[in-house]
Order: sequence, then C-alpha cells, then structure tokens
Amino acid sequence: MMRLTTRLGLTLAAALAGCGDPLEITDDALPAQSERGSFSLDIAHDDGAFRRGANSFEVRATDAAGHAASVVGVTARMPGHAHGFTPPRIDCADGVCRVSDLVLTMPGRWEITLQLVVPGTRDEALLTPVLR
Repeated sequence: MMRLTTRLGLTLAAALAGCGDPLEITDDALPAQSERGSFSLDIAHDDGAFRRGANSFEVRATDAAGHAASVVGVTARMPGHAHGFTPPRIDCADGVCRVSDLVLTMPGRWEITLQLVVPGTRDEALLTPVLR
C-alpha cells in the first residue's frame, strides 16, 4: 500500500481545474487534522491516489489522548454538480477504519467528507482530490 503525503493546499492549476478539464491533475489534498483539530489523521489509499471508479482507503484518526476515532459516515460531492452518491462500505477495527467502494464517477475536483467520532467528540475531515 502506497502512503499518501499530506498536502497543505491545492496548486493554482488544481484550484482552477473543472469538471472534464483536460489538465492532468491527480493532486490528492489530504488533511493532517480534522476540521476543528479534534483528531490527527493518517490516510492511506490502496492505489496511491483517488481515481475515477471505485476507491478504497484506510483512515487512522486519534484524539489528543491517543483514543482511536471511528469513521461513522462518508459523503462525496462535486462542487457545482448534483451527482448521485452511493455510500461506501465502512469497517472499523483495531483503530483503523477501512472505506471501500467509494465510487467517484467523473474527472474534476471532489469533496469527500469523513464524519469522525469518539465518545463525546464529533468532527469532520475534508479530502479534496482532483481527478483527471
């Protein structure tokens, strides 16, 4: 399994890429922390990057005390589009949550939101891959 590096932001070209844009951009913007900073994240994609079609990846999320968070939901959308979405399979065990069969249907910028929880704390993480 190839590890993905955490990206601090998208390149200018990635920010300008649109649905169906001919630019060949595969920058996976992966956060190191959840939106409110409740969890540290380590995300590993099975194929090294998000692609059109079915995607699978593992998420390790921990709070400041080292407690493992569970992924309790995943949504995916393309800004400016109203594509349908089939929820992926989520399996959590031993501090690792595996997200399987997340289907991304077309090229462009996607927003994938992970809902994370430990007892008493909920937060989200936003992944923003750009598919070619």
